[in-house]
Amino acid sequence: MAHFVDRGTMRALFVTSPVLSHIFPTVPVAHALRAAGHEVRYAAGDALDAVTEAGLHAVDVTPGLDYEKVWVPDGTEDPMYVQDAGVEFLAELFGRVSGAEAGGVLEAARSYRPDLIVHSAAQGAGALAASALGIPCVELPLGPADSDPRLAGLLREAMKGDYERHGVTGAPRRTVRLSTVPQRLSHLLPGGERPEHEWAMRYVPYNGGGVLPAWLAQPAGRPRIAVTLGSIGAQWGGITVLAPLIAAAGEVDAEFVLTLGGGDVELLGELPGNVRAVEWVPLGPLLETCSGIVHHGGSGTLLTALTLGVPQCVIPEGGYQQANADVLVGSGAGFAVDADKLGAGECRRLLEDAELRAAAGVMREELRRTMPSPASLVPRLEELAA
Repeated sequence: MAHFVDRGTMRALFVTSPVLSHIFPTVPVAHALRAAGHEVRYAAGDALDAVTEAGLHAVDVTPGLDYEKVWVPDGTEDPMYVQDAGVEFLAELFGRVSGAEAGGVLEAARSYRPDLIVHSAAQGAGALAASALGIPCVELPLGPADSDPRLAGLLREAMKGDYERHGVTGAPRRTVRLSTVPQRLSHLLPGGERPEHEWAMRYVPYNGGGVLPAWLAQPAGRPRIAVTLGSIGAQWGGITVLAPLIAAAGEVDAEFVLTLGGGDVELLGELPGNVRAVEWVPLGPLLETCSGIVHHGGSGTLLTALTLGVPQCVIPEGGYQQANADVLVGSGAGFAVDADKLGAGECRRLLEDAELRAAAGVMREELRRTMPSPASLVPRLEELAA
């Protein structure tokens, strides 16, 4: 008869940047810890519905704060479309956002008294709180774009004033990074050689729950291609970058599912009969029915499609997305093209290119076979916090 070994209950505080795309990748890790009997709490400043709808508890660390002026101060360019957005730019941008949340995160950490802090890689307030409490922390990059090992040090430098203001001088007891990119593609990641304290972890697709539409359960009748700009890119007129694709979609023998993500579909004109526009649908279940995807190059979309073995066409707009596109192209599971040149030929390539489809299948099997699941990492996280 097997004997249960009680390792004790661990408290983990998750500190994320205040956007959906930074919260979603942390949820499978939080669920794995909860399933193992540990306590989990989030400290974040916005998009808290994403936490509570996942069945998790959250503390609002910046009640009433208008983040629009934090992300885009007067006279600055929208960071989504900065072409040369390297690691220094990331540190400056997220150092500003993290600084706005540092006080609330520190207060939440001192109240909760966690054994471990897990934070998105660009959320510097997580490392600040772990330093103040003298506990370990775990950095979770969203994907290739924020995986540069130099980011942590640059963030701390950008937040020098926040550390001084809160009287924090030390460092976390130990730091571990989780990487969802296979080792053989690591040479394509920004920042060069990977650090010794990096652990591999399989990416588990998660972008919220929901009731699946009836049409998703029905056979499509012909190949299906998903089209998305993620949770932000289609808003404020950004959806117009898809106009050339939508205009050419009628020439392709396929069904296109366009997720609007807050974008105004009327900006695309009259849709061809084979284009289905929906506000939102969980990406994982959608891609399970798709033969290809066209997207903006966001980390979550990229890794979800890689995990499911779906060939990809990306239309990167800014520096973050280009870093992701570089890894995709290097994997052989997809290709990149300028949005204004995206037409019927590229869509047919998604459906008909045998080498592309084979490479996507190889990536799917490699991720499943070689990357440990979040659940399998729980014992290592317990040891880290012990």
